[in-house]
Amino acid sequence: MFIVPMNSNINNSMFPVKTTDPNVNGNEGLQFKEFLLDLVHNVEETEAVTGMDAYNLSIGNMDDMHTMLINATKAEIAVQTMVQLRNKLLDSYSEIMRINL
Repeated sequence: MFIVPMNSNINNSMFPVKTTDPNVNGNEGLQFKEFLLDLVHNVEETEAVTGMDAYNLSIGNMDDMHTMLINATKAEIAVQTMVQLRNKLLDSYSEIMRINL
């Protein structure tokens, strides 16, 4: 489970892009599909941890309530990020479909 901190400086190491330039090593960087799959996997993982924390709390095995709250917040942020990305993708798709060629 991880959340990548957001920086004000967006650089190529955070969002690598594949190029077709033969002088550039094309094996570096994530494909867009892989980026989305990693995002969905992160959301699923954080939700699973939150569910396990809730189960442990319900049966009395939770000693540190702060860890559960931190994990719940991580899951909430991961879901919000995924929803916002989906909204931006749908807006972009709609804008592209409106272009007259």
